[in-house]
Amino acid sequence: MSSPVDCAVCGSAGQLPAWTVGDSLLGSSGQFQIVRCPDCGALRMSPRPPFDERRLAFADEYPLYDWALGRRQARPEERIARFAPQIAQINHRRRPGRLLDVGCGDGYFMLGMQQCGWEVRGIELKEDVAAYARDRLGLDVVAGAEHEVDWGGPYACVTLFGVIEDVDDPNACLRRAWESLAPGGLLVVQTHNIESWEARFFGGAWFNVEAPRHVWHFGPGSLAVLLKNNGFHVGDLLHYGAAYVTERSIEIRRGRTFPSSVLDRAVRKLVVKPAARLLPRAGQGIMIEVYARKDKGKQP
Repeated sequence: MSSPVDCAVCGSAGQLPAWTVGDSLLGSSGQFQIVRCPDCGALRMSPRPPFDERRLAFADEYPLYDWALGRRQARPEERIARFAPQIAQINHRRRPGRLLDVGCGDGYFMLGMQQCGWEVRGIELKEDVAAYARDRLGLDVVAGAEHEVDWGGPYACVTLFGVIEDVDDPNACLRRAWESLAPGGLLVVQTHNIESWEARFFGGAWFNVEAPRHVWHFGPGSLAVLLKNNGFHVGDLLHYGAAYVTERSIEIRRGRTFPSSVLDRAVRKLVVKPAARLLPRAGQGIMIEVYARKDKGKQP
C-alpha cells in the first residue's frame, strides 16, 4: 500500500500538488502524485509505493540493461567511453584507491576505473545485470538494493550515478556513504536536475520524472543542502545535457513520435541538439553531478 512521504531535504510533512503522472518509460499501470514541499520547494513522489513494488518497475525492458541483457552490442571501449567525463573528473581529484560504485549497472564505469589503477567494487539492484558484470567482466559486484547489502569500506571514492532519486531514504543512503568513506574521501552524486529550464517547461511530461522509479527530484540547491545535512563538504557542481531526454519529453507532451516530420527533424537539428550542448554551459543541464568530500569534523 502506498504511504505519504516526508521531504528528505527539510523533513516537512507538508505537500502541495505538482503533477499526476504515469510510467511513460515502460508503461506500467498506475498514476503517481508528485508534490512540492511548501517549506523548501523540493519535489517528491507522495504517496509512494513500497520499495518491493517499485523494484519491479526496474523490469528487464529497462533501457539501461540493454547491453547486459544482450539487446544491444558494443565494444568494451565504447561502453567505457560513455563514462569518460566521470573517469577523468575523479582521477583529477583523487589518486587511485578503493572505489565503490552503488547502482553499478553493467559495470563498464568500474572497468574503466580499474584500467586506471583503482580497486573497484559494485552494488547492483538486478541480479542478471550484476551477474553480467561478475561473469563477463570479472568484477566484484554484489546484487541487491543499496540498503540490503553491506557496503564495506573504507573507500577513497563512492559513486552514486542515478541512485539517490530511487532510494527509499536519501539521508540513510548518504549516511551509509559517509560511513563507508575514508577521512576526506570523495563522494560523487549524479541525478536529474528538476530545477532546470527544461524540467520547468515540460513539468509532469518531462522524461526524467520517470515514475514510479524516481521518488525524489533534486536541483543544485536542494541536493547541496541534503549533502551538507549528512556530513559532506560540497565542492564542484557539473552540468550535462542530453538531447535524448528532450526528444522523449516532446513525445510525452504531444503523444506521438519525435521526430516524425521534416519540421521535427529541423527542430531536432536547429534547437534540440544545440540546446543539449549550450544549456549546461549556462548552468541549466538536465543532469547535475556533485563532487563532495567527507567532512572530517562533522558526523551526520
